[in-house]
Amino acid sequence: MKRKIPTWQRQRVGIIDAEFRRLAQSIECESAPLVAGLQGMETRLHGIMLDGGKRPLKASYKTLIRLWYAWESAGRKATALLPNYSESTNHNHVMPDELAAEIQRLATVQSGGRDKHQNGVESKAIYKRLAARWMRGESLPGVGTWQEYWQRTHPTLPIPTSPPDFPWHPRTVARKTGPKALKRLGNIGTAAALKHLPSMERDYSKLRKCELYTLDDVRLDFVAIDETSGRVVDMMAYILIEVSSRSIVAFLVKPVDAIKAEDVDELLAHGLQAEGFGIAVGYQTHIWFERGTVACSEAAQRVLESFSDGALVIHRTSMDGGVRWVGAAADKASGHSAGKAVIESFNRNLHRRLQHVVGQRGNNFANQPANLGVGDRSAKDASRSDKGTAKFEAEKLAQFKLTAMAAGTNARIKLPFLTASQAQQEVAAAIAAHNSERGHSMQGFHRITEAEIAPNVWREVEI
Repeated sequence: MKRKIPTWQRQRVGIIDAEFRRLAQSIECESAPLVAGLQGMETRLHGIMLDGGKRPLKASYKTLIRLWYAWESAGRKATALLPNYSESTNHNHVMPDELAAEIQRLATVQSGGRDKHQNGVESKAIYKRLAARWMRGESLPGVGTWQEYWQRTHPTLPIPTSPPDFPWHPRTVARKTGPKALKRLGNIGTAAALKHLPSMERDYSKLRKCELYTLDDVRLDFVAIDETSGRVVDMMAYILIEVSSRSIVAFLVKPVDAIKAEDVDELLAHGLQAEGFGIAVGYQTHIWFERGTVACSEAAQRVLESFSDGALVIHRTSMDGGVRWVGAAADKASGHSAGKAVIESFNRNLHRRLQHVVGQRGNNFANQPANLGVGDRSAKDASRSDKGTAKFEAEKLAQFKLTAMAAGTNARIKLPFLTASQAQQEVAAAIAAHNSERGHSMQGFHRITEAEIAPNVWREVEI
């Protein structure tokens, strides 16, 4: 199949063909030199505009001498001056689909933490790997060995003694590596691929009051002492936020793994009865749960939605995970926090408000103080005990206090960490500070209502 020749290309061919014929006649009749004739032709053609003055005619001396010999070899036909627009699918140099699939596979292999910048396997490395396999005489998908490729593409020539160069350019290999989303999916996982896929942006400024609530759990960056067991535990907060105003409507604080579905049900029931909040009137109220966290029970969801007569709708996010490629091990499923930027932002600020609390453990194991003695046990030397760590000493004091209380004695011991109830009080104070904060553009926070209780005397009024 041939492409349609553009108008400016036909005009260019006509002008150069006419010049070549005049030059050929001069050479035959007057023995004019070819080089001087082509150099003069380059000067005459310079400045000529094609396609109604939209495109200049470009013809350097090197281009003209190449076209001259092509024109002569074709029997002085003008068609020899046209570019080769052949699109035959039988062209020998077209990369086979099997090899393109192999390149895409190599570009999407799992790289995990080694690929911290999420750049994927570089196309240059893939090209070098394929070229090395080619030089070793290995069979490539859709191509075969280099000997088989040579016999297929050069049937009239003898097989060379050494392998020829790999027949495709590195840029061709780079074009076959696949879209970024596909490479991130294989290299890192679903969460890394999502940023390269179409997404929907939510505009929270259009929300009406009590139109959207969202919930999430957050592990606090400090440890506390469980009063019932005397153990040092990580603490977890579960937050219910009203999105339009960014107000924290309700929350609970418990040790990690102690929050159950019934706790979330009670939190939701308490939050929907909070003063100034609740279920919207005249439009639906939506509640957004992240599926990877503890969500309200299915029974509570059915009760809330049925008794509200459609005024309340509960949503659950999707899950990241699954099998990336056939035959690969399944990724561990985790909740996909779609549309949770509001509460994630609050969680970050909550950590900052609680930085003064003793027992800080940081946001990951690497940031944890070495003498704290808590964290990921698999990342520590199992042969070493907790003796001498802050956790060991705190638990020893807490156990002594519990033993004294069981004997009817109040041991007045100052513990090195907060208790779980004290931790709840600290979180409550931080949330109260957040709810009363001003000076930002959150809906409902930037407006203060005051009343004039006396001439030129104003007092803030609670609405």
